[in-house]
Amino acid sequence: MILRQVTSKDFDWIVENYIDVFSSEPWNDDLEVKQIENYVKELFEMNTFNGFIAEVDNNMIGASLGYIKPWYQGKEYALDTFFISKKFHSKGFGSQFLSLIKKELLKENIPAIILDTDRGMPAETFYKNNGFKVSEESIIMFCDVSK
Repeated sequence: MILRQVTSKDFDWIVENYIDVFSSEPWNDDLEVKQIENYVKELFEMNTFNGFIAEVDNNMIGASLGYIKPWYQGKEYALDTFFISKKFHSKGFGSQFLSLIKKELLKENIPAIILDTDRGMPAETFYKNNGFKVSEESIIMFCDVSK
């Protein structure tokens, strides 16, 4: 597996595969192309955006979309989206991809990754199996400001 930085040439592949992965089991999200195009475009436009592509045999198989976030103890990689194309699921590619990302972040002096995921979903187990811990001190909160 090869790890490389995301480029604008990857945009269509990312959108297509994001929809393919997250509209399927176990997520079953109702996604529209325009919605995901806007999401990915806005991430790409962030001045702190940092994304990675996993390639096997010159074929893209996974993407990691996130951004570098300042923190009082240094920088963190906020992992916003991580996926492996469906036909490559359950073959160890996700763990391998994440391991390569960790090594690359350490080279860039970024010692931590933060993320949120849905409790009870397979992703929770995946991240725990790859060295992530559930924070006992933190919770994720949200507020719908339209109400």
